[in-house]
Amino acid sequence: MKNADWCAYTYRHRKAFEYTAEKLIKDPELKAKMLRRAKVHDMDKLLLYLFTDDQLEAQRIHVSHSAHHLENDLPRTYEDYVETVIDYECAPYTKPDKPLNAWDFANKLLRLGALKPETAEILFGIMHELGIDRSYLLTETDPEGIKYLDSIAGPGKVTEEMILLEVLKYVDETKDNALHGELQELGIIS
Repeated sequence: MKNADWCAYTYRHRKAFEYTAEKLIKDPELKAKMLRRAKVHDMDKLLLYLFTDDQLEAQRIHVSHSAHHLENDLPRTYEDYVETVIDYECAPYTKPDKPLNAWDFANKLLRLGALKPETAEILFGIMHELGIDRSYLLTETDPEGIKYLDSIAGPGKVTEEMILLEVLKYVDETKDNALHGELQELGIIS
C-alpha cells in the first residue's frame, strides 16, 4: 500500500475527529451535521495517499480544496469553521507531533501572522460555545479519550484492511461519485 504510514496516521485522526465532535458538541442539529462531516473528513487525503507517491503533494491538494483548512481562499460556512476547530482540537489525541489544543494552536497561528484576526475571532467564538476557550493539555484532561482512541486506532493497530474498508465504506456511502458505479460494476460493492 502506498503511503501506508500516512494512511494509518489519517485513519487515526479521522477517528479522533469523530470522537471529539461527539464529545464536545451539545446542540443536536450541529452535532448531527458535524458527525456527517466526520464521515468524509480528510477522506480525499486518504484516497490521494493511496494513489500517489508524493505524500506532500497529496497534502497540498487536500489543503487547497478543503474549506476547513484556512490556508486557502475558499468560501466558508459556520460549519466549516466548526470543522476547523474540531480538527485543531482533536490533533493531540493521535498526533504526537501536534500537542496543542485548538485554543493554543489558534493563538500560535495568530501570533505567527498565519491567522487573520477576524478569522481568529470566529474560531475563538466557536471555542467559547464548545467550552474549550482556554489552554490545557488533552493528555491531562481526557485520559479516557486517549485510552479509547488508542484501543481502536492506536499506533500499530491500524491495518491495511481497516484503511481499505474505510475507503470502501466511503465510496459505498457516497453514491453520487463515479468510482461508486465502477466498483458496483466490478462487484466489489453492492
